[in-house]
Amino acid sequence: MDEADDVPERRALLDRFRLLGEVEATQTALFQHAAAEQYGLGITDMKALSILLRDGPQTAGALMAQLSLTSGAVTGVIDRLQRRNLARRGVDPADRRKVIVTVDVHGLESRENVYVPIGAAFEALYATYSTEQLHFLATYLESAIEITRRETAALRARDPDHGSTSSS
Repeated sequence: MDEADDVPERRALLDRFRLLGEVEATQTALFQHAAAEQYGLGITDMKALSILLRDGPQTAGALMAQLSLTSGAVTGVIDRLQRRNLARRGVDPADRRKVIVTVDVHGLESRENVYVPIGAAFEALYATYSTEQLHFLATYLESAIEITRRETAALRARDPDHGSTSSS
């Protein structure tokens, strides 16, 4: 089969891939909202908690930058996490004027981890792939994350009101 014969199949696969990407993004967002509701939080609060779990303690300013929030909005996020015993505020030992936010491990462990079932389901899916396929998927996801990060920044750069409001 030469490349000319492959064009309709390639177009069909690209169309399918675009649709599946959109559906997967929607399903992920819906799951994240449902998970946040289980903790009595909003999606932005959950993303802050995710950052703290993944990257460790953060200053309020670092969370503000990563979540692209105003200082007032990040204060609200930290307040909600603290009220739910999911995070703690502390003083930055390097600069006592700054707040360091850490995960409240005991508060988090006292709750059901709503991510366990979906994590197990994905582990089962990954078990069906070869190591080579997993390398490909990891490379794809790294590239997709970078593209999304770059395009998000470009969208925000065009928005004159960016940072004046936020949704949790």
